[in-house]
Amino acid sequence: MLLAEKKDDDDDKKKKKKKSTDNQRSPQKQQDRQQHQQQKPKSQQKKSSDQDRQNRQKQGSGQPANNRLNEKQRERIYEQGRQEGLQKGRQKGFEKGRDRGFEEGFDKGKQKGFRKGYDLGHDRGRKRQQWSSWDRNQWRRYNTTRRNIWVTPVTYRPAYAGYPAWARNSNWGYSRPWGGGWYQSSSNPYWSWWAGQALGWGVNALTTALIVNNAMNNAIRQSRPTLAVPNSNWQLYYGTVQPVDDTLVTFVVNNGTNHFQMQADCDDGLLNGEVPTTYAEAELINTACQITYGSI
Repeated sequence: MLLAEKKDDDDDKKKKKKKSTDNQRSPQKQQDRQQHQQQKPKSQQKKSSDQDRQNRQKQGSGQPANNRLNEKQRERIYEQGRQEGLQKGRQKGFEKGRDRGFEEGFDKGKQKGFRKGYDLGHDRGRKRQQWSSWDRNQWRRYNTTRRNIWVTPVTYRPAYAGYPAWARNSNWGYSRPWGGGWYQSSSNPYWSWWAGQALGWGVNALTTALIVNNAMNNAIRQSRPTLAVPNSNWQLYYGTVQPVDDTLVTFVVNNGTNHFQMQADCDDGLLNGEVPTTYAEAELINTACQITYGSI
């Protein structure tokens, strides 16, 4: 028993002695380690220092050091973002401006068209009443007034082969791309000026639709580019008729001297905006309107 206790005391003394020795050697080990570090090459010391700095930056920024952006990369990303922003801004501005411009232009155009239509309709209504009230002397004075509808000839070379398909078709009345059928060539036209002028001309009727249609059919069958305007020595190039709107039509006609580009108003019976002063002019309007809008 005594031997065992003595052995334990010896073991405790040995452990305390060893621990004291280690504590005495620890500062020496630290000094040796520092001397060993100083003996490393400077490049390795710098590398270690750089690594420590990167690690500190890594800990401070929360972003891996190898993913950090340099100055050029930041500038490139900024410039790319700026360009994309400008492009999106321009596109958005363009679309917004286009839509706004369309709406404003549409509204202005509608108002302008409304005013023009109103003025034109008002003017036509006034003239219709005026023409209806004229007597023979007033129409005689009007017919002797110098007008400018036959003073500007045009150059035109007739060519039947160059006519549109509808004008070379035996069913031309049904092949007109714009339709038709509303114009009525009759012995008593509804034109407001007709009664006063017809009395002065000594006539009471225009050429009927049947006669005009037959003349058109014969011209197509013979491949002739013109048909004779009734009660005149004029030739109408029927393949040149072209609607302008629901009532107006343009065409080319030869009046025996030159070719002329003319316009007829089939609703009011006007030639280049004027009441016809001769029966031949009235027949020219009637023929062009029958081919363009007449019933078959």
